[in-house]
Amino acid sequence: MKTKLIIALIWFTLIGLIVIIGLNSCSASYHFGKFLKKGGTIDTTERIISVEKVIKVNGKDSIITVLMPLNCPEVQIPLTRQEIRYKYRIQRDSIETIRYVTKWKTKEVVKLAKVQKRKPFNWFWIGLAIGILTPILIRQLWILILKKL
Repeated sequence: MKTKLIIALIWFTLIGLIVIIGLNSCSASYHFGKFLKKGGTIDTTERIISVEKVIKVNGKDSIITVLMPLNCPEVQIPLTRQEIRYKYRIQRDSIETIRYVTKWKTKEVVKLAKVQKRKPFNWFWIGLAIGILTPILIRQLWILILKKL
């Protein structure tokens, strides 16, 4: 019976300590201080907001618009480590793809330049050589045939 009482007392003290630590550990000022340490800033910008009121005067509705300038705080949250890495990775990958594409395009341009630079084979000179040598060879063959007869 005493052991059950001791165990219950230990559980209640542990739960009580956890509740007290949870309520007192993190305040808004603590988190705001961490936000400022990490480089967060709060900029106030002035915005003009129009406020409309409907007033009944002598049974008629009158709309009154009032322009009110208000200072609206805008929070600028610094990038987290993962977001910085992601941006860097995207930038690096885009640079690599640009390098690859330019390398591929330069290779294609060089190939086209080589093809255009190469002169086509000139069949005129071969036809001229065949045209001149054929009658000479035929004449020499006739001479050899006639000598044998």
